Amino acid sequence: MKRIICAALVLLLLLCGCLDANRSEPSQSAAPIAAPTAPPSTAPAPEPEPETQAPPESTVPPDLLAGVEMELSQGLIVTPGTPGVEMVISFPKVDPRLSPDGLICELTLDLDGETVKTWPELRLVQGAEERLDLEFSFNRYTESRDVTVTATLRCGERFVQEQTSLSLENYPEELYQMYSDDRTPYSIDVLRSQNVVVVYGKDENGDYTIPVKVWLCSTGGATPRGDYRLGYKKEWGRLFGDVYGQYVCGIIGDILFHSVPYERMEKDSLETEEFNKLGTKASMGCIRLAAGDVKWIYDNCPTGTPIHIYDAEALPEGVERPEPIRIDPEDPWAGWDPTDPDENNPWNIARAEAEAAETGESAGNP
Repeated sequence: MKRIICAALVLLLLLCGCLDANRSEPSQSAAPIAAPTAPPSTAPAPEPEPETQAPPESTVPPDLLAGVEMELSQGLIVTPGTPGVEMVISFPKVDPRLSPDGLICELTLDLDGETVKTWPELRLVQGAEERLDLEFSFNRYTESRDVTVTATLRCGERFVQEQTSLSLENYPEELYQMYSDDRTPYSIDVLRSQNVVVVYGKDENGDYTIPVKVWLCSTGGATPRGDYRLGYKKEWGRLFGDVYGQYVCGIIGDILFHSVPYERMEKDSLETEEFNKLGTKASMGCIRLAAGDVKWIYDNCPTGTPIHIYDAEALPEGVERPEPIRIDPEDPWAGWDPTDPDENNPWNIARAEAEAAETGESAGNP
């Protein structure tokens, strides 16, 4: 019996040992099993995300702007009475990938290379049409001409550009006379400090606001300031210094409009050196003008025409200073005023011959 009990105890002890051994094996293998869950605590956080979310260098892909086509108004005409013009710019084709809110662009309009207006934030949407006011200065004394209008649409570094022509046309004389139906259609401003004369015509309201002529002149220290009326007229007049002037027009007392002095009452005796001073102070108080310019006053401004003589730091807005004409004293025609419309003036004869030769060449003649 004792042997049976001992055998049973030994067997029981063996069984307990096996169980302990079995329990210790999982504890030894637990570390390798749990190891895969450790990396999240040691692996670095992903950093590329901010780079992928950063905006591109250009917000306007080339293919978007490439879908834009501009169409500009054609055949526009501007006259002095309408110094602005409405221009229609349409964008008929826009890339369909544009957002519903459109594309913000900058639009500039240039007139013969000079920027006259800018729209810094123009919203471009498919089928858009913009009516834009183009304003610029245009004076009646400016010659009629065609100018080039350039529209440039910019988005970022990309741009689309189109051009059209614009006609600047002076008033036909008959239309201008409608605004000048009284006996003094013009007024004359003498800018003493600038040595410039500006002739103004009347606008639709009867006010002298339209620049008609602008000329260089020579005033002097004795030239008075103030408001006057045009007085008597003489085709030739004797001046201080035993010289003579053409197309003399009285202002007040001995102060006159007249040509640059001549040594004699002969049109080929011009004092060339004095002519070359036009645009600077050179007179003894009178207002000297080139012969062709003062003849215009003589012919077109009746007695009573208002005259305003004043000083100014700058020319009025929209008035440009003319380029001076200079005569070479050694020129064989130096005794003649190049602006004198006299048919015997050799300057006029040479110009007429040159124009005739040019016309002959264009007509196919040798």
